[in-house]
Amino acid sequence: MIFYNNQLMKTREDAVLYMVSNPVPFEGYNDHEAGIYIQIHELIERAIAEGENPVMLIEEYLEIVYMGGEMINEMAAFLFQTDRMHQALWSLQESWDAIDTSLPEMSRMYGGLSKEEATQLYAETTLRSYLEALLHQTR
Repeated sequence: MIFYNNQLMKTREDAVLYMVSNPVPFEGYNDHEAGIYIQIHELIERAIAEGENPVMLIEEYLEIVYMGGEMINEMAAFLFQTDRMHQALWSLQESWDAIDTSLPEMSRMYGGLSKEEATQLYAETTLRSYLEALLHQTR
């Protein structure tokens, strides 16, 4: 199941950054953050399988110098600790703190994407599109 909540993901960029696959809806920020870390790990793994260079992508999009190893978990940990990622996670945590649990997850009160649009966007997300969303979300 894809976890998508309009209250937490108000824009396409938010959806790319925060949508993750999880068997049940998250009940709080900490579980969601862990899911995002796993998602980043999977995006890096898929990028490598598709012939992309994750280090080059991270350096190019985030305009930083990679100072880690060549293991997927090292790349994921490095990306997770960047300033841009910290800003995005801070924004997500603020959204979790303000969530209205009396509304359904797909409440249109907060805008966002339809379930079909969210599913399509999730399927199309790559490391490159994730980094693009991270770049635009924090500007």
